[in-house]
Amino acid sequence: MQRKQMVSLIFFVCERMKNMLKNTITMDVAVIGTDDGKNTFEIQRKWKDNGKKAIVIGMYPTITAEKCEMLDVSNMHLLNHVNDFGWGEMRMLNLYATVINGKPSVSQLKENSLAYIEEILEEKDINTYDIVIAWGNSLSTHQNTIKAKIDLLSILLKKKLNVKCITVDGLSVNASYGIHPLYLGLHYSKSKWKLIDYPVKDVLGELEKNVKSQKTAEKKIGKKVEKKVKTVEKSETGKDSK
Repeated sequence: MQRKQMVSLIFFVCERMKNMLKNTITMDVAVIGTDDGKNTFEIQRKWKDNGKKAIVIGMYPTITAEKCEMLDVSNMHLLNHVNDFGWGEMRMLNLYATVINGKPSVSQLKENSLAYIEEILEEKDINTYDIVIAWGNSLSTHQNTIKAKIDLLSILLKKKLNVKCITVDGLSVNASYGIHPLYLGLHYSKSKWKLIDYPVKDVLGELEKNVKSQKTAEKKIGKKVEKKVKTVEKSETGKDSK
């Protein structure tokens, strides 16, 4: 059963000047996940009514619905730079909904959350969002993850949505494609972050090409093994007949 947990956070920012200035920001936070805390499908944060809106797609969540007031490091870095993008609302989705702390195991990444993401992409105002790919380059050879990426990018391409990724000055364009906010936060925390177009069609084509190459390689290995088995069987048969 899905569960939606909400909380409002108030942040105070003060500047010490001749005349003191007090700036109060209220952030509404909602997390949608399962009752048992094993899955988190979405984290919604809104702090401004007149700002731009974003949907950021990562790899997997680390926060449960019960702990929706918490921030993991990746979300902290993103929130530190929302003014760079002009966002007033950020919704965090992931390829997988399984809540993971630490390095994930293959067994934890069996079921993706594409069905939930696809529902979000059907919302009437979806064209008003920046769709930001930020899943990084981890699990780049994990077959379930590659398939999930192909399926999602195919949907995004078909819908012709405004798909972006984050970059900074000094970072190559290719290195920016889908870069993880944790990496940017560790290496470019003081830089101004900006959005560039994510080449959905090109990345999709490259992923499909890699899958095809993998299948071809597996077929070749299978044929070699089959040939070797037949050779051994033939040899054993010859021995038996003597």
